[in-house]
This record gives sequence, structure tokens and C-alpha cells, in this order.
Amino acid sequence: MKKNGSFLLAPASVMVIMLSVFFVSRMFPFGYNTLSWCDMNQQVIPFLMDFKDILSGKANMFLNMQNAGGMSFWGVFLFFISSPFSFLVAFVDKADLYLFMNILVLLKMMVCAFTASVFFRFQFKKLGVLQNTAISVMYAFCGYTMFYYQNHVWLDVMYLFPILLIGLIKLADEGKILWYVLSFSAILTVNFYLSYMVSIFLVLASGVYVCFFAKKGTRRKNILLLGVSTLITALITAVVWLPSLMQYMVSARTSDLFTSLKVGGLISRLDTTFTVILCSGAIFAALIVYLFFAKSLPPSTNLVFFLFVLTVIPVFIEPINKMWQTGNYQAFPVRYGYITVFFGLILLAAVLSEINQENRLVSSSSIAVFGGMLAVSAAFLAECLIFYKEYDVVRIYTETLWGNSASFRLLLLFSLVAGLAYLVLLLLYQFRLLGKTAFSVLLCVMVVLECVFNSGVYVASAANNGKTEAAVIDLSDRIEDDSLYRVKSEEKYFDVNLMGSLGYHTLSHYTSLTGESFMYTMKKLGYSSYWMEVNSNGGTKLTDAIMGNRYTILRRGTSFSKEQKVYQNEKYEIRKKEDTLPVGFVVHSDAVQKLSTLPDTTRLNIQQFVFESLFHTQDKLFTNYEPTLLNNIAYTSGERYSLTFPDNSTEGSVVYRIPVQGTETLYFDCFDRLSNSLIEHINSSFNILVNGMTVQDDYPNQSNNGLLNLGTFRDQTVEVEIQVLKEVDVKSFGIAGLKDDVLKKAVSDTAAAQLKQSGNRITGTADAVDDQSYLFLPITDGKGYTATVNGKKTDINCVLDSMMAIKLDKGKNEISVSYIPPGFSLGSCLSALGIAGLILFLIFLRKGLYRKIRFLELPAVVFFTVLFIGVFIAVYIFPVVVYYWR
Repeated sequence: MKKNGSFLLAPASVMVIMLSVFFVSRMFPFGYNTLSWCDMNQQVIPFLMDFKDILSGKANMFLNMQNAGGMSFWGVFLFFISSPFSFLVAFVDKADLYLFMNILVLLKMMVCAFTASVFFRFQFKKLGVLQNTAISVMYAFCGYTMFYYQNHVWLDVMYLFPILLIGLIKLADEGKILWYVLSFSAILTVNFYLSYMVSIFLVLASGVYVCFFAKKGTRRKNILLLGVSTLITALITAVVWLPSLMQYMVSARTSDLFTSLKVGGLISRLDTTFTVILCSGAIFAALIVYLFFAKSLPPSTNLVFFLFVLTVIPVFIEPINKMWQTGNYQAFPVRYGYITVFFGLILLAAVLSEINQENRLVSSSSIAVFGGMLAVSAAFLAECLIFYKEYDVVRIYTETLWGNSASFRLLLLFSLVAGLAYLVLLLLYQFRLLGKTAFSVLLCVMVVLECVFNSGVYVASAANNGKTEAAVIDLSDRIEDDSLYRVKSEEKYFDVNLMGSLGYHTLSHYTSLTGESFMYTMKKLGYSSYWMEVNSNGGTKLTDAIMGNRYTILRRGTSFSKEQKVYQNEKYEIRKKEDTLPVGFVVHSDAVQKLSTLPDTTRLNIQQFVFESLFHTQDKLFTNYEPTLLNNIAYTSGERYSLTFPDNSTEGSVVYRIPVQGTETLYFDCFDRLSNSLIEHINSSFNILVNGMTVQDDYPNQSNNGLLNLGTFRDQTVEVEIQVLKEVDVKSFGIAGLKDDVLKKAVSDTAAAQLKQSGNRITGTADAVDDQSYLFLPITDGKGYTATVNGKKTDINCVLDSMMAIKLDKGKNEISVSYIPPGFSLGSCLSALGIAGLILFLIFLRKGLYRKIRFLELPAVVFFTVLFIGVFIAVYIFPVVVYYWR
């Protein structure tokens, strides 16, 4: 019982240290500060809110209308929040989730320490309890945790990794596969994306082990067992990775591998990559001791060193670094870093374990104890000085997601001091000047100092008010409407995923799984988007009407319209838009023929084309206006629109004087190409003034690059001044006016469908005047949808590049559209086959029947050899060759 209880020392230590940091930083549960920032705010918390709605039956895991106008949440779940800890959100109010993140991260760090402690006890029996605890706590507070806790599901992979290594050891030493299969299956389940890196590691590590370290008589058997158990694991988890992979492949996130490898430098951003390793100074001390005393260590330690070097190379070489991360990344450049750190800590454990065996009865010298205390005190002094004088410098990562040269120098300085302190302790212990107890106590003190430093730099510095978004969360469940509708925002007031987290259907979404066809349709229709983020601001009254944007969220007091106010709080208000349709309405067959793809023209011309096609009319909804006056600007139009400064100056303007007759809503546009670029070359090209009042500065920009609403006017001349900030050459430019009365009549004459969502189905009725009618359903089309009309299965047609249209019968139609993620059904069958295969293979091995498949060893060896060589070339040689041939 006492031995088993020692496993709890490491997680208990993590809890004490982290709670101390929370206390000092006034972070929950000792205040209202949260550690949540960046991706945790933008993605993790909103999706946990979505998951809470799914658990309560308010939303669906498959057809999730709260994201991207309707998308599979299955891949999103498996990409961001598929942790057993995520189910705790069922017991937490949405408004408290920002604070709850402190507890969630703490729990996962404690589990990291626990699984590390289990591994070190399993592999190093001679490691003392305090030493085991110290190294396990190092793992929990390592740079990977400190840098990437905001992507909290990555910590799940991190705490499962030590268990995977135990599974590998059991497979290699004992021929037992169950631990390996279960642990690898768990990793694939909690995050299929990081599993790519785990798979690379498994191939490389197994190849190195089999080629250089495995006993000759067991090599072939190890390869075959590894291959069979990996195949079984792939089958068991097929329901996870197959639909997720298929969803990822149609996203806008995929990019050209060769282009990615050619750009950038050969050496990575060491101020951010290497710093992940610097947070564990004991690793460098262990490396020095290993290099000088390697002969006294068991041969298995050489394998650990080799794998550490293999995984530390990409930290320095950028093309290799990219290949470890599917060929590219936007930020978080060491997503495999926990592997590197853990092998460094294994090397430390191996060194300590060997010294323990030699120094069992050594007593401590007073001078040595004093020397060790001086070394630890030096680290404490360095920590105090950096925190006191340079804290704003070293905390730069939590402000920018990247380090810089100034922070790197200081962090490197502390790491050198800490590493030297660890080295002094190790050498004193190695040369029998320190006893085991004294060394272990000093080691623990040093670990606490380093953990406090790391968490002070990367956790405490991120502390912010966890109640900031309370006014946003307060908007939940404020709309009483039983029809199928959507909610949009007039501007980007808050993280886009929060719109769906409020429980409302929306076009907004931001993940690596944002569909490319959906994003590009939204861009063409004039909605704002950049990178992988699609927002619901932008568009026009027309697109809002056809996309079902019936309600809008505005900052309180910014609306001058007479639209019905539904709810307001101290910051925001919800208003019901006029002249909108629900999600789904009846259109003529001509619309399906004309709108299968959107025309290659300006975004303002697309608006008129969509109106004519969907509403089967020749009425003029939009009027394009030409500039009235050019001030120091040379302007050309046609296939391209060009604005240049003729006298090489940097100032100029384009003025429109628009005689509005009746009621018109004016829109301005500047757009060039479809892309998922983080920053477009046309950004910050204009300031826009209407009747002398500034409407928008630095347009377009990341938050607002859709069609710009200039206002609604009636029977007056409107002057719009476009101040040109830089020369532009674009595909779409100009001002157009939407005639409100024309839209109002068209909407009122349109037959709306009566649809509702129930689970993964959209059902309802629609009336068609003839058999040439279709149901236009503005939900992203794609594989996985099936539709029935009056009980008969019918085809789904693609319109607007990515939306759906369904053929109707004359008269009343009973409609049902259901969705199952592509690959899910096949994946489920394969998973069932994998579970059955695991059970049968375990029985097969238990009965001693392995000899019956021994004939497969040679083919397995050949296949694995080719795989190992291929992966090594693909990851370590190919990207460098591509880089030098750019």
C-alpha cells in the first residue's frame, strides 16, 4: 500500500505548486483570473460549450448547426476536446468555463505527473521515491505544458505517452500487446492530429530499436507483433480517424507541401522552439553526465540517447520540424515536444538509477551539502532577479505566441544557471560526496524553483479576467423562435466560435476543419473571413435573407434602425432583422441550373446574379455607381480595378456622390482573390467616410473584409469618400446600392419552408406550385447527406458552389434531410472488426499458437524495413533537399 501510495506524491506536488501560483496570481479558485488565452478562448472553450449543449440534447454531434452554417462536430470534437475530462462541463455553467479551465489544466498536469511516475517506477526500480517524484513533476511542468496548455487536449496525449512506452516495452520484452493497443488507441481517440507525430515516433523508434538494440532472436517476432497490434489499433480507432481525416482533407487548411518546405529558413525560430526544451534544465545536466559516464550505464540508455537526439533535431532544423507537423504549421512549432522532453527525462532517470546502485551507503559531506545548497541558491537568485527586473521581457510568449531575442537570452541564462545547479548536484552525487537523501531533497528543491519559474513565465503572465465574456454568455437562450433561423453579428465583437456556443445557429466558425468550399462561398457572398476563420459579419441584406440570418447581435446603442429589439444587456443587444427568410425556401429550377457555381465576377455583381437566379426575376435589386471625383488617383476598371498615385505621392481619394431615390442600402467592396491567407496584400488600403463621418478605417482588415455596409438612406444625395492609403490592383472594387423595397417584395412573394432540426435530421414541409420547384437549403453540401421527399429518396444538387437544393413535387412536400459524417459508418464497422480481432488475437497468443503465423515474420520484416527507411527519408532528408532546391 505504501509503495502504491508513492505514485500520488507527484500529482500532489503538482497540485500544491500550481495552486500556489494560482494564489499569488489571484487565479481561480483564489480569484477571478483565468489562464485561458489564445486558442483556449478562440476554440477550446466555445467547443466545450457546444459539447455541453450536445450532452444536454440541445445540439447534435453530427449535424451541428451552431458551426459553419451546419457541419460535422464529430471531427471538431476529436480534434479539440475529445478528452474524458471534457465530460465535466456537464456540471459547469457556461459562464464559469473560463475559470474552470484553471482546474482542467491542473487536473491534466497532475495526471501527466502520475503517468510519468508510473513509467519511472516500471522502468527504473532503483529510482528513489523522491527522485521519481521530482522527475515526474518536471514532466508535468515542462516547456511543452507551459507553451501549449491552451490546446488542452494536447495534454491528454502527453499524459498517455508514458503509458504507450510501457506498452512498447511490454511488447518488446514479453510479447504482450494489450497495453500497447489500448494506450495507442487512447491517443488516437483523444487527438487524431497529434497521433500523426506519435505514429512517426513509433516507426522511427521501433526501427532504431530493432536494427541496433533488439536481441537477434526476438527481432522478427517483435516486428510482426508490432505490425499486427498496430493494424488492430488502426481498425479499433477507424471510427475516430477515418471520418476526421476525410473532414480534414476537404478543409481550407490543406496546403502545398513543396511550397511550405521552400519558404522560411533552414534554422527554426530557436527563441520559441528550443525554449520548449530549455524549461527542463536537468536534461542538459543528464546529457553531460551521460556523455562522460556512458560506459557505466546499461546499453538500453544508448537507445534513449539516440531517440532523444532524433527528436531534438527537428527542434533546430525548420524543414524537418515542418515534416514532423504534417508539412506546415501556423504557430505552436514543437507540437511533438513532449516526446523530446520525456526522453531527456528518461535519460536523467537512467543516470540517477545507476548512481543510486553505486552509492547505496554513501553519507553526505557537509561541504558537499553546502556546495549543493549554493548551486540551488544561485538558481533562486537568478529567478528572483529575472522576475523583478525583466518579467515583462520573459513573458512575451503569452502576448505574441512567439519568443524574441531578448526573452530568449534571459530564458537561456536561467536555463544555464538551473542546468549548472542540476549538474553540480549530479556530479556531487556521482562522486559520492552527497548521500541519496541529501541529493534527493536538494533535487526536489531545485525542481520546485524551476517549476515556479516556468509557471510564472507562461501561466501567471497569462492571467486575465475570467468574467470578461460574461455579457456575451448572457445572450444565450434569449430568442424565442421555433423556426430554423440563424444569428449573425454586425462586427467581430468577440471570438467567432462563441456565436454558436450561445446555442444559436450561425455561419461563424474557426478551426482547422473549416471547409474550403464553405469558406470560399462565404467570401464570394461578401462575408468576412481570413485564415481558417469565417465570421458572420459582412454580406448584404440579400445574403442575410437567403442564408436565414434573421437575428443580429450588435454592440448596445450602435443601431439606428427600427428593427425589433429582442434583448439587451450592458454591452450587447439582439435585434430581429426585417425582410429575411428562414433557413430553406422554395426556388424555381432555373436557380439550380444557373447557380450550380457562382460566376467569376465582382462580388457586387454576384449579388445581383444571385438575386435574379434565386427569386426568378429580372428586377434590378442592385445599382452599381461610378466615382464622381478622383483626387490624385489614376483609376481604371474592367477585368481588374486599379488605383494608383500618378505623382508618386501617398495620398489620394475617390469620391462618390450618389443620388439615392427611395430607400437604398449602400455597400462598398474591395476584394481580390480566394485564399486562406493570414494577411491579404490589400489589407489596410482605405479609410471610408460617409457624409463626412468615418465609417471604417484600414479597410479591408482581418476582422472586416466582407462587403462594407455604408448605411441605409432615403431620397438624398450621399457623399462617400474613399481615402486611398496605398496603391491597389484588385478583382472587385466599387459601391452599389440595394433597393430595400425590391428585396422586401421578393422576400414576401417567396414560399418559405417550415423546417426544424431534430438530432442529425432536418425535417419539415414545403409547398411547391409546380414540379419545377426546388427547396434551396443554405447548408454546406457534401458527402454524408441523404434526402427524402414524400418518403422517396432524392438527389441533392449543389448550388452557390457549396449549398444544397432538393427537387420537390407539386403541392405539399414532406422533407427529411439526414447527415452522417463521411467515413463514420465504414469506420464503425472497421472498429467493430478491430475489437473482435483484438479479442481473437489475444486468445490466439494465450493458447501459444504464435508459431502458426511465424511464416509472416519475413514479409513483416521486409515491409517494416521499407517503411522505416521511407519515413526516415521523408521526414529527415526529403524536406532538407526540397529546401535547398527551392
